[in-house]
Parts: sequence; C-alpha cells; structure tokens
Amino acid sequence: MTDEDLVRRFVSDGLSDAVDVLLRRHQDRVLGLAYRILGNRADALDASQEVFVTVFRKAASFRHQSAFTTWLYRLTVNACNDHARRRSRLPQPAEAVDVAPGALQGAGSSRSDPIGRADDRIAIAGALRRLPLEQRTAVVMRDLLGLSYEEIAEATASAAGTVKSRISRGRAALAGGLGEPGPEREPEQEPGEAPARLTPRKP
Repeated sequence: MTDEDLVRRFVSDGLSDAVDVLLRRHQDRVLGLAYRILGNRADALDASQEVFVTVFRKAASFRHQSAFTTWLYRLTVNACNDHARRRSRLPQPAEAVDVAPGALQGAGSSRSDPIGRADDRIAIAGALRRLPLEQRTAVVMRDLLGLSYEEIAEATASAAGTVKSRISRGRAALAGGLGEPGPEREPEQEPGEAPARLTPRKP
C-alpha cells in the first residue's frame, strides 16, 4: 500500500497498524534528517519521537495535496526548529563530534583509507553545525537527501528563491570551512541523484 493509502486506512478505519507501517517505513529517513539538522544523536532521537507522535495524532490533517513524505519532512523540520530553540535556552556542554554511522557516505578521500573517511565526515559534520539552522536544513535536504528546490520550499514553508539563496550561502560557507574554493553554479539535478557537494578538499 502507498503511504497515502495507509493514512486513509488509519483515518477512516482507525487501524493503528497502518500508522505503525508508515513509521517503520520512514523512521530511518526522519532520524537521518533530524540528525543532520541538529548535529547530535540524542537531540535527533527526541525530535524524531515528536514527529512520530505528531503523525499519530494529526494524520487526519494530512490533506493529500502533496506527497506524504513532503508532509513528513515538514513535520521533521518543524520539530527540529522547535528543539533547537529549546536547546538554545539551555547551557551547552563542550561540543563533541558525533558522526552517525554511514552519515555523509561518499564524501571524502580514498575508499581504502578509513581514517581519511572518518576525518572527512568529522570535518563535514563540524562545518554543517556552524551553519545557521535555516541554511543547514536547506543544504542537508538538497545535497544529502537530493530533494528538489520545490520540495524543500514546501517542506520548509519558504519560497523557492529563498531556498536557493540559503543553499548558495550555505555551500559557500561550507566551502570556506572545508578549505575549498567557492562552489560553482549548480546545474539542475533531478531529485534522488547523488549530489557531490559536501566534500572536503583532499590533502
């Protein structure tokens, strides 16, 4: 069954199993996006839990005017923004590098050099954390998830031009933080293609 069919089953028939299937189907996607936006596993788990609860409570508010995944991304971005605002009011511990297993795969140096790959992931994760939240979110959704500008705009309730501007500024800041020259103008890319953007300069 499609995501949309499962939502209909839950809303019309009250079958909680339908939501369980949806959450199992998309839990890795939600957690991965939350982790890359928030930069640490504990915060990402908290935000993801909020998303799952919201899906269960507000499935009836899904109007089927866009893909379920777009709605799910919007919930995830909102949960991450709320969590980041709450965290900003608390004393912050010394920052520790926390790179999820498999995160940012394909970025970096030789495949035969595990230390080099780890160094690259640490550099990228640290550079992402230094971006303003809105830029980080847009860059992650574009360059790591392969979403189109239109999908990102819908998920973040922003204009497509605003999304493009955030991505451009975010990439420029990342390039500076990773020791690369500024990014060239990006050719149009279909959603789902693997972008080769967040790659530190090789020694």
